Amino acid sequence: MEVTLDQARALDALARHGTFAKAAAALHKQHTAVLYALKGLEAQTGLALLDRTGYRTKLTPVGELVLAQCRRMLDAERDLGALCEVIRTGWEPRLGIVFDGIVQADPVLRVVGELARERVPTRLTVTAEFLGGVEEAFVRAEADVMVSVLPPKTVSLRSQAMAPLRALLVARKGHPLVAKGAAVSDDDLRGQVLLVVRGSDPRLRLSTDALDVPTVVSLNDFHAKKTSLLDGLGYGWMPEHLIAKELRRGALERVRWKAGSTHTYQPHVYTRAGQAPGRAAQRVIDALVAPRGRGGRSG
Repeated sequence: MEVTLDQARALDALARHGTFAKAAAALHKQHTAVLYALKGLEAQTGLALLDRTGYRTKLTPVGELVLAQCRRMLDAERDLGALCEVIRTGWEPRLGIVFDGIVQADPVLRVVGELARERVPTRLTVTAEFLGGVEEAFVRAEADVMVSVLPPKTVSLRSQAMAPLRALLVARKGHPLVAKGAAVSDDDLRGQVLLVVRGSDPRLRLSTDALDVPTVVSLNDFHAKKTSLLDGLGYGWMPEHLIAKELRRGALERVRWKAGSTHTYQPHVYTRAGQAPGRAAQRVIDALVAPRGRGGRSG
């Protein structure tokens, strides 16, 4: 069976406008062209699609069923046309972004908001994950852009460095690790609860990884971790930008440890190698990448 788009358009127009004359006018065709297209459609399907017994021709119940399928054909044609137009203009049909909640979300959300306000034709999806969960979500969603502090296991990714991100080892004011006001030992740390975020990974190379702390509490995200720190549950590493206010007012304090209480993360923006970023992806990358970091490769 070879149903044509012209036949589908003719059936759709007749159903919408009610007469052959009006259908022909809507399609900018001659009356006879619509009649010919519909006779051809009935011949192709081998079905009586039109009821011609009354004053006005109308669709039979079978014709209504065929109409639904014809409209799917027309929708597919419109979608294909829209996709081609998007590609011609350089805008991606869709852009999936997965970013690590450890980095500042403002640059990502700002550019996504700008694109939405500009009504660009790209469908945007943004997901926040944490540490090891970032790459898992990137692969699962077949996303296009990943922002991560962990080097990926996925091969064939292009990487571009962002500005370094500093984390501090902190505890609540009055916690045993900060109450003395003096440097603490490895044994002092082992005797307290270490707070981590799910997805923590040896690839982070945190100095506390070598301590083998007996009591570790894994939390869902850094916001939950900050709450637990403020409640005095334990100590842990926190991105400095997420606790700046708490440090200023003294609610959280740095743990003075001989191995150091500062750690620097190096986040990267990852895109798929061999695939040039579209206009929306490039806007996101430009908002995130440090000028000195343009152009590296990974995997």
